[in-house]
Amino acid sequence: MIDYESLLEFEESLRSTAVTGSAILLATLETKIEMLRFINSSAKENVATELIVPEAQFEEADLEKLFDDYKFTEDEFTTCTKCGMSLTNPELYRSCCKAYIERKSSVRSKLEISYWLSLINSPTTTINTLPNYTEFLCLQQGIPSQLRPIIWQKLSLLNNADIPQSTRLVYKNFQHSYSAEVSKQINKDLNRTFPTVHFFREEATIKGLSTILNVYANYDVELGYCQGLLFLVGILFYQFKGDCELTLHALITVMESEPQLHDIFTTSTMSDTLNTWHREFLYILQNVDEDLYTHLTSFVELQAFLFQWWLSFISSHSPDLSIVNRVMDFCMLQGWKTGLFKISLGLLISNKPILMSLQKGDEEVIYQHLLNESKWGNVINDLDLFFGDLLLSWDEAVFLDQQQIVAESDDDVSLESNTIIDKFKHISINLRSLTNASLHSASSSSSSSSVRERADSTGQAMNQSSTSVFSHHHSNSNNSRNNEIESLYSDYSEASEGKSLTDYLKLPYSSKKTPVSEVTPEASNIQELKTENEVLRELLKKAYAQIDDKSPERQSLREEILEAIE
Repeated sequence: MIDYESLLEFEESLRSTAVTGSAILLATLETKIEMLRFINSSAKENVATELIVPEAQFEEADLEKLFDDYKFTEDEFTTCTKCGMSLTNPELYRSCCKAYIERKSSVRSKLEISYWLSLINSPTTTINTLPNYTEFLCLQQGIPSQLRPIIWQKLSLLNNADIPQSTRLVYKNFQHSYSAEVSKQINKDLNRTFPTVHFFREEATIKGLSTILNVYANYDVELGYCQGLLFLVGILFYQFKGDCELTLHALITVMESEPQLHDIFTTSTMSDTLNTWHREFLYILQNVDEDLYTHLTSFVELQAFLFQWWLSFISSHSPDLSIVNRVMDFCMLQGWKTGLFKISLGLLISNKPILMSLQKGDEEVIYQHLLNESKWGNVINDLDLFFGDLLLSWDEAVFLDQQQIVAESDDDVSLESNTIIDKFKHISINLRSLTNASLHSASSSSSSSSVRERADSTGQAMNQSSTSVFSHHHSNSNNSRNNEIESLYSDYSEASEGKSLTDYLKLPYSSKKTPVSEVTPEASNIQELKTENEVLRELLKKAYAQIDDKSPERQSLREEILEAIE
């Protein structure tokens, strides 16, 4: 039984004492709702929230079973919060490890039990109604390891009971004509991401991840594949217990709900978008800590480490795998761009004493420090303090861009209308691009897969069909570090050869794909396009039926949808 009254009372007490608001959390939720409302072909439930939810389908007994069935020894991403030791080997447990397991083996608070039941049964209602308690439990304390798989699933599906039919169709129909260049790069990278985790060395895991990434590359031909995606897809696949379709849906949801995140992994837009993010991040850093901003920008090129952080979801070179879980928790609720910005800002501020003590001439020391696990420093001793108190302490207005602020206005109907149409156009463009790529891929060209290919003297980057974010170009590639996660900016010695580090940040542009198998007959491709267009037509019909407002803007939108259907 969920105690809604107590939950609301506690929420009010948290709201009254909160240093900042929860606008970012609610804006991120609204973005997901808008996207899923109009692209989920199997959505039968209304994702709009209500204050009172139906009687819970997920009972307290089900919650208890999740805790009873969970095994700390089988979760390679859970570590002791005090010593950072893996909990997979009981024989190595220290007293702090045993105390941690005892403390985390159950939920003792009735109020907390009510919250988790409410979130699992109605995510949108719960987050909208209890935003401060959501941040308190999910971000400040971190989602319990026992509940993380189902909570992430709910955050990906929201109020839908199952994976949308549109995702199932993509997963089923896009397993063909894989790009040879993309597949080669994927297979090469599969052994590099989280190499110390046994799960990622299993044959079933490698096959599943390969399928997901190849299918997504076929589905999103504009992005294709970029190695940094493996950090996201890998941890999603791990938490979703090897569910390929659910992982693919979560990946699609992340990329389509945040176009700018999508663009930093797309070769044709990567450079411009990363540079835009860099400028925006510097503005935020200046507003939050002007002394640190002034000091760093006077002699350090922040792109050298910021780009690697963002392209790896700040999961590369983590001294404690539980950090990866907390990064994903934070970004799922705060939004991926905002989350990456806040965590990056938090890392710089946590390292401020070290950074402020270094001067011009110490650039290499800073790059070495911030591109390795040492950047986490003492943060790993208190992740709750970092992800909760520090990252949630800043004025949210600094992180909310103008579009988000406008989107929160109930009066801006035209923006909502344009967003709907843009999403349908985006789906249509993807379908057309896929068909064109399948019909004409015989003329595609291959090129280097490394993102470290430099621009020539005219400033033009070499083309490539897939993007490798963490490739070395050392000649001694067979040394003992060959199995470690590689870094985009790990070669610092070249910086002393008279070249600026920005010379090594120029990014490639995409080229066409080379099919690994023969192109399917034209008739077959046309039939596949018809199938996908039928799905799109059904989505348009559902959207048309839901728009019953008689305002001129809505009527105009209905006419556009009707024209597209006909």
